[in-house]
Amino acid sequence: MVLHYEDNNLTAAKEETPRPAFRRMCQDIAHGSERETGVPVRGCVSVERERVYRLSRDFVAFQDAFAMAGGGVFVEGAVAVDLTEADAPSGPGEVDRVRARTARRRADRAEEGGVHAGPRRFGWLGASTDPHRIGNKHRNDEEWPHLLSMIKARAAGGSWRGIAADLNRRGVRTAREGRWSEQGVRGLVTHPAWWGGRVLDGALVRDPATGEPVIGRWDHADEARDGVGCATWIGIMNEVRAGRARRGLALGRAAAPEAIARAPRVYLFSGVLRCGRLNDLGQICRSRLCGNRATGRNAKYGDYYRCGDPNCRGVGRRVAPVDAFLEGLVIGHLEEHATDGAPDTAAWRGEEKLAELRAARGGIESSLVSGEVAWDDVRDLLMRLGRHIESLESERREHAEEQAEEKLLRAWSPEKWARTTVHEKRAVITRILASVLVLPVPEGISDKAPFDPALLIPEWRRETTSGRRAP
Repeated sequence: MVLHYEDNNLTAAKEETPRPAFRRMCQDIAHGSERETGVPVRGCVSVERERVYRLSRDFVAFQDAFAMAGGGVFVEGAVAVDLTEADAPSGPGEVDRVRARTARRRADRAEEGGVHAGPRRFGWLGASTDPHRIGNKHRNDEEWPHLLSMIKARAAGGSWRGIAADLNRRGVRTAREGRWSEQGVRGLVTHPAWWGGRVLDGALVRDPATGEPVIGRWDHADEARDGVGCATWIGIMNEVRAGRARRGLALGRAAAPEAIARAPRVYLFSGVLRCGRLNDLGQICRSRLCGNRATGRNAKYGDYYRCGDPNCRGVGRRVAPVDAFLEGLVIGHLEEHATDGAPDTAAWRGEEKLAELRAARGGIESSLVSGEVAWDDVRDLLMRLGRHIESLESERREHAEEQAEEKLLRAWSPEKWARTTVHEKRAVITRILASVLVLPVPEGISDKAPFDPALLIPEWRRETTSGRRAP
């Protein structure tokens, strides 16, 4: 085994989900070698074929890759598999039927008030064989007080960030033994399961006869005993503005048309900046700083970068001075290290193969027009050639885009940077900067003090555009 192709956390059962590693593997199999290293690729070994393909589209692409390579070996576990039509997946139709059955079962369980399926939810016990119990039905007495404290804290006006930080300081772990985040707390508190409710297809499940929410048959909070209930949840949800977290409640007012039409803001160094403050756990935070729009009284100071980790008190910097300083560093770095003159253009490895396939298709089409061959005799072959050509043309376009990005790193000048779009600038920045550590403002210095570039520590990537190592 010389190469690994992994599409971790990406489902192979949805056509709309891109699988970059699978696509790269098919390209390398078709060309017979890995693109960058030249390591020969003559087949694929997988634990099970469903890890490689589950849709007919992917099966055809995988099969075509072997056809373009003139053969190869596919091993499932320890058994060689012939890529015949008998091995093809059942296709998207079967996947859709499975989804439909799952959706019907979920709807039936919701209408009956059945227990939530899936992983253990914080506050409830998980499934067990000894003693026998189903998961998410019985209350976890150790976690339940913490769940109630989250709900009451939010109802009293506490922030998601503050609640998560308090849980982490007290050593409370999530259901998966991890640390709490803002998103984790919000997802738990805004979910109606804690008071016995359920959301299905974006709406609360209600009794058709009475219109009242269907109360599930699992342990849940009681207004008289625990001091929180459905009314508490509604009060909390009235303060939640994010549509994805509304959990079945419509927004109080429609979003303004101008807000919908406004293009999303893009910040040059979002994700590159890392927090340098010691968090509540005594560690350097190193969480990403993301750009935020300044609103209210702070709007006059301009947009800002901010650390969003709930375990950290947060490091923040105004966007304008940070961008101005770091852009200057990036331009200076490029002027020093970028190669002078025209960029080296790497030839695409598939030109010869593409020309051969086009010539073969042209010859068959000419024979078809002249009447030398019948359509039924060459139909399947022409369709296969068309798929091969389309795949190679797509790969060639990707190669051209990569070359265009590489060209941005060559023959650099400040004038060229000024003509570059924000999207292109970010591509360049992430190629040459690994991160920038943002240190907190020292004690005794006001947050309104002049910008101090010494508090930004850039970490350059080791390999530069000229092939030399960065200082």
